[in-house]
Amino acid sequence: MNWDQLYADRAKLMKTSEIREFFKLTEQPEIMSFAGGFPSVDFFPMEKVAEVMSSLIEEEGRYALQYGPTEGNVELRGYLAEKMTREGIAAGLDNILITNGSQQGMDLLAKVFLNPGDMVIVEEPGYVGGLGAIRNYQGERLPVPLDADGLRTDLLAARLRKLKKEGRQPKFAYIVPNFQNPTGICMSLARRRELLALAQKYNFLIIEDNPYGEIRFEGEPLPSIKSLDTEGRVIYLGSFSKTFIPGIRVGWLVADEPLVQKLACAKQATDLCSNSLGQRVAYRFASCGYIDAHVNTLSERYKFKRDLMLSCMEKHFPAGVTWTVPQGGFFIWVTLPEGMNARDLLLKAIDRKVAYVDGAGFYVNGNGKNTARFAFSEACPEKIARGIAILGQLMHEEMAKFLKTA
Repeated sequence: MNWDQLYADRAKLMKTSEIREFFKLTEQPEIMSFAGGFPSVDFFPMEKVAEVMSSLIEEEGRYALQYGPTEGNVELRGYLAEKMTREGIAAGLDNILITNGSQQGMDLLAKVFLNPGDMVIVEEPGYVGGLGAIRNYQGERLPVPLDADGLRTDLLAARLRKLKKEGRQPKFAYIVPNFQNPTGICMSLARRRELLALAQKYNFLIIEDNPYGEIRFEGEPLPSIKSLDTEGRVIYLGSFSKTFIPGIRVGWLVADEPLVQKLACAKQATDLCSNSLGQRVAYRFASCGYIDAHVNTLSERYKFKRDLMLSCMEKHFPAGVTWTVPQGGFFIWVTLPEGMNARDLLLKAIDRKVAYVDGAGFYVNGNGKNTARFAFSEACPEKIARGIAILGQLMHEEMAKFLKTA
């Protein structure tokens, strides 16, 4: 079969994530991997989940194992509406749509909003799942660089002025404001306000994806962009994948009721409904306060891993290599001297049984070749210490060669 001649135009644009492809190499048991942005399996509450699952099947099995409403379990939606309201986002039951992780929420939004060629503002570097969803629906991605305070709203304002003169405007901005994937950067409150003001001035939407916001190590939580919104212009995506367990695939979306209804129509054609069993598990754990307490424990444990990785980088990485110091989340962003190639270094690191993700896949136009994402979330402390030491030795060797030829 000549499949290429049968594919729809949009399918021809779909490409597998380079990062996911590299996981096949980096997630081998013998590899000390800082590649996957996964929660630590050591932190999963196995016994508690088994206990709750058993009682759930006994008490609600006929409902938990059946199809459910497209919008999601009504008890879970009610809980999430209350949770969002406590966090400054006024929400009722009809403002909540349950999704298969926040990734499905992004896919549904791209499906509903994007025509071929529509422009979307994205962070650079940005989350590959969001970038991929936009590309799959033939959107044009407009990358805007980050600095220590998040998206460069000054650069965005200049580009928006230029686009307006050309008679063009973006459909929406896709943002991960808290401990961003891949950089770990947290967007400042001033930048959040500036982005919202630009969205109001130039009439585009904001998709606020917040899977990491509750995993905070220090500093005060910042208000969500959605909580600052008075027009319904911001759509919020949340997830239990990082704060509880990813295997149940339960996320949620908060938006105005008419949009939730439209997205529910799109979801019906995708999967009919989300995981009924997973939703009921999430509700039982969340409604009794367990997840809130679990998040506090997770933050302490992930902080220990972050501190360990940072101290090892400080000890072993050569001068000229820099990195972010995240206040939460799962990631540290490493920058090599200009001209060095993080992918080439990665291939040599894998030979020494250590892995990370090189940064080029997080860019729209092939930039960032001297950057890399290091996830401290999954690896055990022993592997963090040993792996960073090995990488530091390799970096010293490669930098000496680089400086000779520079």
